[in-house]
Amino acid sequence: ADVDIKFPLPGSEKMINTMVGADVEIGDGAPWDPLGFSKLYDRNFDFNNVMVYPHVQWLREAELKHGRVCMLAFVGMIVQSAVQIPGLPAEPDWSKTWEVMFYESGQVGQLSLLQISIFAMFMEGKFYPEDAWIGQMKREPGDLGFDPLKWSKRPGFDLKKSQLSELKNGRLAMIGVASIFANHAIPGSVPFLTGFYATKPEKAQAGASSSALCGKTAAKPVVASKTAARYTTQVILPALQWIKTGLK
Repeated sequence: ADVDIKFPLPGSEKMINTMVGADVEIGDGAPWDPLGFSKLYDRNFDFNNVMVYPHVQWLREAELKHGRVCMLAFVGMIVQSAVQIPGLPAEPDWSKTWEVMFYESGQVGQLSLLQISIFAMFMEGKFYPEDAWIGQMKREPGDLGFDPLKWSKRPGFDLKKSQLSELKNGRLAMIGVASIFANHAIPGSVPFLTGFYATKPEKAQAGASSSALCGKTAAKPVVASKTAARYTTQVILPALQWIKTGLK
């Protein structure tokens, strides 16, 4: 059988000028690439022709994929803090959902995670961005042919505008998810987020129990998390006593 051998060719910096994403808000319509990532691939040919740095085609595929994942993740983090599936353990704290689904919800949660994993592996295998690293992928970055509602076939549909909208929303979602992670690690590090979303469920339950009317179900007792128990001042300060006395 014939083997299609593809040889790397320069052109990453040239291709970025033809891609969607050069918006009018930044750079006056020119591609915004302050760190010069789109130029790295072409520098491979200035060294020893070893393709160490990826082509901009691979970078755009990665950007779209991460943006789509973060759009789903951001919606999931926010929605599940207020709405949970009936019959399954209610856990509004996104950081604890893995343990709850895997250990407390039984086979329903475990099979759900297995289903998601199999679907992700199938999609990654079917739409693997082969040769995107050298800029010779057979499809456009992010184009999986998924259009069940046939939006692109409707009269007057602006494909470029929709692609730009998806790209921008994906970038915003990546920043949003990163901010949620940052505020979880360092409470109060993201303005307006602590009071709106990142309030611990234990505190919310404690507040609800203090103002509960007669006949309402009492809130569960507040149990300190393992992380909080490990890093309290009663634990940390005694461990630092050797600073005073010196090592013996």
